[in-house]
Amino acid sequence: MIEIEFNLGLAHRMGRKRQTLEIGESLSLSQLEAKLGLTADDVGILLINEAWAPLDSIIKDGDSVKIYPFMEGG
Repeated sequence: MIEIEFNLGLAHRMGRKRQTLEIGESLSLSQLEAKLGLTADDVGILLINEAWAPLDSIIKDGDSVKIYPFMEGG
């Protein structure tokens, strides 16, 4: 099981700030996106266990995941 936290605009879009998800052993970010109904364009920054993680990271059972959207502005 993993704990997922949606931040900024993603929380509004998903209709919730947190979600728990049963994943089995491990999951790629693209597999997680598909399970959550997100696309690669939705995910700008990924934190796994409070540390920045590249977008090709593997998420393991027991991980804490925070997802941030791309930011715009100036």
